[in-house]
Amino acid sequence: MILQIADWLMEVSCGNEVADRLQNLKPFLLPEMPVCSRSHICRLELGCKFPIKETGPDAVYHPDGRTIRIWLTADYCYIALTPYGSPHTYWLRTDRRWRNVQTDLLPETSEDYALLNDFIMISFIYSAAFHGGALIHASCIAVDDKGVAFVGPSGIGKSTHSQLWLKHIPGARLLNDDQPILRLMPGGEVMLFGSPWSGKTSCYINEGVRLETIFRMEQAEENRAVRMDGIEAFRMLLSSTSLIGRDSLSFAVISGTLAQIAGSIPTFTLYNKPEQEAALLSYNIFKDK
Repeated sequence: MILQIADWLMEVSCGNEVADRLQNLKPFLLPEMPVCSRSHICRLELGCKFPIKETGPDAVYHPDGRTIRIWLTADYCYIALTPYGSPHTYWLRTDRRWRNVQTDLLPETSEDYALLNDFIMISFIYSAAFHGGALIHASCIAVDDKGVAFVGPSGIGKSTHSQLWLKHIPGARLLNDDQPILRLMPGGEVMLFGSPWSGKTSCYINEGVRLETIFRMEQAEENRAVRMDGIEAFRMLLSSTSLIGRDSLSFAVISGTLAQIAGSIPTFTLYNKPEQEAALLSYNIFKDK
């Protein structure tokens, strides 16, 4: 299975029928490897056997009730994922630049396919990091060939503000509502792409637009926007990006990409109420950029 995400190619060692179980992948599925193909940035191989780690992990996380343990060695990164309430642990092993990723997972049940989706996302995030990419927690809108991202913690009003744009801004369309991709292009342009992962909103758009503006959402009693300096913008983007904090190699490339984006894309704190006036304020900043 070949996926084209943010104009990169990713290979997964399974048939295209997997996309029938993971509908979010379908818009990104290529029927076959293009004849004049670019090399893929990552290959995920399923059903592998490799030695598992028995020592204590370097890091442990508990997102959504799951347990994720991570080991970092000179040559490999190991990840063990135990679903909430499950007796099973699934393993992933990769070289440190995430070119060749292996997992012992062979999907059979609905739980297995959900885990495969997670492993595809993880593999893409960290392989793309070495090519100028970053997945951020944001809701984003496209208007013609330009895009805007609304960033902030869960519940702050990102999706609500996107819906206001869809209602009040002519030509606005939702590009992604949870995990869009920022890609720093070789010439310095920043592109904003939809991804196969969009939280609770089924919005899986295989499209890229030029990123014009970023807004950090902040609930307030009045609508106003304040320009952030580069350091503030960098810190905000870093806190919104998926990272393995102990992995200095991937952290270095991701933080370098975010620093360049923060230095080139106008970023504002948008103090706002959930109303049309706030959407018009952010839109006027966006279109006057």
